[in-house]
Amino acid sequence: MLVIVIGVLLVPFFIFTLGSNVKFLMSTYSKSEEGQWVLGKASKYVLPIFPLGWLIIELYHRFISNISYETYRDGMMVLILLLFTVQGFIIRHHKKITEVESTELA
Repeated sequence: MLVIVIGVLLVPFFIFTLGSNVKFLMSTYSKSEEGQWVLGKASKYVLPIFPLGWLIIELYHRFISNISYETYRDGMMVLILLLFTVQGFIIRHHKKITEVESTELA
């Protein structure tokens, strides 16, 4: 039940960051050197989220309490939502940093 509540709370942030990701990836900025740096930085932080989350769910299932298939599936969906949400926020954060630095240099 808690996994579903967390998932529902993540959905608005997921939709917002999904729109930001699509907007970023369709822009010419994403194809520039700074855009590639931003995307690489976001990927660096997002990469360990899914394996660590999966490991936590597996360890909980094996050592603490059995998890039903539905709860396991919901946990995986929360991990995917979390993955895209964190990536979107990191892209927005680093994009703002690079824009500020480029305006200061100009």
